Amino acid sequence: MPRASTLKISDVFRISGVQISGIYEKNKMKVHFQGMSKTLQFPHTIALQGAPTCSIGISPEGLYNRLNNAGRLILLNQNAIQFASAPFIRIGDKFNMLTTRNPTMVEGPDDVPALRNYYHPAVSEKQASISIATPLLEMAYKLGKVTVTRRLVSPFLSGDNHALIPIGVEEYEVKNTSNQIKEITLVIPRPSLVNLQEKELKPTDQDTVYICATPAKGHVHEDFKSAGIRGVVMASKEARDRMVIAVPETRGVVIDTQPYFCLNRLKQDLLLNDDGSFYEKRESILNQDYGAAVSLTFKLKPKATKKIPVAVVLDFPQQRYIDGKKFDRKYIKSFKDKETRAVDMAKIALDNFPKWLRRTLTIQSRIFDQIKTSPSYKNDKAGALRLTRLILNEFSFPLSNAAVWIEDKNGNETARFLECFDYAYIDPSDVDWYSMVLLILFPDIEKELCQSFINSIERENTHERYYHLHASFVEARKHFEDYPEEYEDLSLIQIKDAVKVKGAVSHDVGALPKGHALRNVSDYAWYNDNYWVDLFPKLATRVLRNVKFTGNIDFLRKNWKTLKFGFEHLKELDIDGDGIPEGNPGEVKNTFDNLTLFGVDAYDATIFMAGCRAMIRMAEMMKDKPAGKQYEEHFEKVSAILEKLWRDEKNSKGQRLQYYVTCYDSDTGQTNTDTWINQLDAVWALIAMGEEPFISDERAKKILKTIYKNNRTLMGWAMCRTEDGGPVESEQGQDVYTTSNYVFAQLLDYYGLVKESKEVYKAMDKVIFQHANSLISPDNLRAEWEQEAGESAPGPHYIVAAYPRPGAVMTQIVMQRIKELQKRKGATTIDSKSLKSFVTTLMK
Repeated sequence: MPRASTLKISDVFRISGVQISGIYEKNKMKVHFQGMSKTLQFPHTIALQGAPTCSIGISPEGLYNRLNNAGRLILLNQNAIQFASAPFIRIGDKFNMLTTRNPTMVEGPDDVPALRNYYHPAVSEKQASISIATPLLEMAYKLGKVTVTRRLVSPFLSGDNHALIPIGVEEYEVKNTSNQIKEITLVIPRPSLVNLQEKELKPTDQDTVYICATPAKGHVHEDFKSAGIRGVVMASKEARDRMVIAVPETRGVVIDTQPYFCLNRLKQDLLLNDDGSFYEKRESILNQDYGAAVSLTFKLKPKATKKIPVAVVLDFPQQRYIDGKKFDRKYIKSFKDKETRAVDMAKIALDNFPKWLRRTLTIQSRIFDQIKTSPSYKNDKAGALRLTRLILNEFSFPLSNAAVWIEDKNGNETARFLECFDYAYIDPSDVDWYSMVLLILFPDIEKELCQSFINSIERENTHERYYHLHASFVEARKHFEDYPEEYEDLSLIQIKDAVKVKGAVSHDVGALPKGHALRNVSDYAWYNDNYWVDLFPKLATRVLRNVKFTGNIDFLRKNWKTLKFGFEHLKELDIDGDGIPEGNPGEVKNTFDNLTLFGVDAYDATIFMAGCRAMIRMAEMMKDKPAGKQYEEHFEKVSAILEKLWRDEKNSKGQRLQYYVTCYDSDTGQTNTDTWINQLDAVWALIAMGEEPFISDERAKKILKTIYKNNRTLMGWAMCRTEDGGPVESEQGQDVYTTSNYVFAQLLDYYGLVKESKEVYKAMDKVIFQHANSLISPDNLRAEWEQEAGESAPGPHYIVAAYPRPGAVMTQIVMQRIKELQKRKGATTIDSKSLKSFVTTLMK
């Protein structure tokens, strides 16, 4: 591992002044309406405060805008909630809220009239800057001769059990640049998020998004002083949850607490005396919502700086679900006394946040150093920082999308994560395959998830359920039952069929709108995935990858028999007997459920070949020569068929294209000559685990060059383009997929096309950081700007956001390391010990 630099938060990504509104307002990416449904315009996010399964989203204005609670996305849209999370400062006799959100400009029909009368003035945009290095954040404000930096420190990369405690620290660094003493009072208010009244936003859809109202009764807020800290515990008579804000008693700082302030009269309830104490303490009354606040008053000498940490605690001990099931959060086992637990959590945060900060910056610096010392980036610091921030951005996924995290009585942990909040499927195997984030950050969680999909192979459920349109629309189900004669000559596989076929790999392990997150059943029914042909090969390569990176050969030994059975079942989907499982003719057969495929297609053929290679390697590990020989024979047979898809022709523009066509039917001679960016994903997967690719370097470069020049669009490289570079018929095929671009960029870099790789990364950096998608990576977006109904001008649009699949970007540093080891060792295959050592060193 290269020698570590000292990376600062502001080095990774910093914007200021009009850049902030330029990105998060003017240039923000909107949502594309797909015709049948429209996903959520996801709350813009620059940080997440808390832990997996329980975290608060911070907006670009520095305000609370969402609560992630056990897989539910709870929108905190009310101005009263958002403004109640804004710190404010008094310098001399002048007040400012530390937010750029102006009450005068955002007043709505649900707000108290003359909203500005109830809050202090916001700072102007030119006074503010934002620095993002997920999971860290800095917001800085220039207030004349005083500068305030609000630094959010997360325990997420602490490396210990603090990572799962829903706590965080906001460190306020106040600097006096003048030659005079400054008298300062800093006030930290927070709205109570305890016992929010949640309501499903779209109860007829498949999402897990909620709107909320603050409770208007039952508040129980108490100030406290304990073990050198002071603060307020916000609780409720109607819930077990508690929220805490707390500060350490510090020499030279006068502290006061306000247990209750009404959200709609913040300025009045938090009126200050000259000494910084609150003028009037009040009690709660019915039909009002409340928060609590802490004031910190001190004198700052000329050129002096003072740092004051503020702990924010969400002691929400249970994870609850739509079916009534509840699970205790893991962190509560670390506390003996539930009565003092919330305050104890604050103490842990205040005592340990400097260690969290150091370790997080160390890991971030290692990632940056791994990139900048590679041949591709050794003279390109800007490019190395670009790639670093794209990788760090994906650390947001476990904090945001965790739906459950528990520990059993034996100390074994289980966690589940959402595909996204709009398609609330839990850990879809075709999506998770692309990302190594869990393997690198939480290898035991990845192992348990992988085991769940292996277990699904043996599972069978012959009960029938509806699929596709009949699963989604009650009108279609009614038609099916009222007019059965119209379906007599139709295949019912995509209408009504068995829930789970034995031998098939499940698509997912549940959907949150169907019940709790640990049911371990596949709820995906948009298409019948029992007959998809990419799920088992992806599972086989995932198992091999995990075994190589962890060295856990016993995991393979335990599951080898089941994996062999899964392969035998997959062979049954080779309908025409040519050696490649192609699934049922005319039906969706893989993760790309909007592409029309026929015969043999480049994606499934190569994914199957990678699956065969994985089974061959695992057979070697198990010393199972008969099985290995069988898989070798399958691989050779498919290799010969894949050659029939090779195309070396000039298009109508006279450009020479060398690539595998999208699909080819040998019986009819029908060919789809579109250029598909994902045709080398299987090669990428093998390289990224130190295995030898099955396509020659020369041919891989030809394919990459073809895709690079033919699939380029305004927003990135499209999934598919016609051979003449035009848009394809399929809307999904027209889109730019962030993950596909990351995989493409990594292959370009690996095969020496460095300049081209950097151009792809630049396009994705623009998508994430110039179009307001920080911490909410979109899965796919429209290739060109569009103007949709109700919009005044063309602009960029995504299909769905907050997706885990773009975690594939982290594989860049893995592939760079593998390439270094290949050069040093003079071998293509890299052993498990070297891979395990790389991850251990990165995360130590």
